[in-house]
Amino acid sequence: MKQNLILIFIILFATVAFLINRSRLHTTQSNLNHIDHKKEKHLHQNSKEKIEDIHSVKYLESYIEDVINNGSSQKLGFAYGDMQAGFADKDAAKKIAAYVVTLSGKQPTHPEWVKEGHTFYISNCGGCHGEDGKGIHGTFPDLTRETLLGIERR
Repeated sequence: MKQNLILIFIILFATVAFLINRSRLHTTQSNLNHIDHKKEKHLHQNSKEKIEDIHSVKYLESYIEDVINNGSSQKLGFAYGDMQAGFADKDAAKKIAAYVVTLSGKQPTHPEWVKEGHTFYISNCGGCHGEDGKGIHGTFPDLTRETLLGIERR
């Protein structure tokens, strides 16, 4: 009889412990699901904003500056390969970017840089991309495209 009472007590204790832990687990899981849902909503919103940003002139200018300053290793398939870094200094890169966005009919964020940017472009970029930006016989990327190939690939 004493053994039965001990066994009943152990079963009762285990059941109560199980129910308490299950309740805590459910509460924790609910909180995590709520957090995950908020995170997912935030990530979706950020992704949507990033997709919209990728089509902005500001993004285009920063992309062009980045390629001038750091080169491109996107393997876009052009005959002369990837662009190396350092064809112009950082200050000139900003001005070149302002000019290059005008090649596809866009308004740069700093229109006052376009004239000087054109001069830098002709002396640093025109030899490969052509004075018109179309990329000399398809050997180099066409900079007059609505969306540059490197951005399109992203």
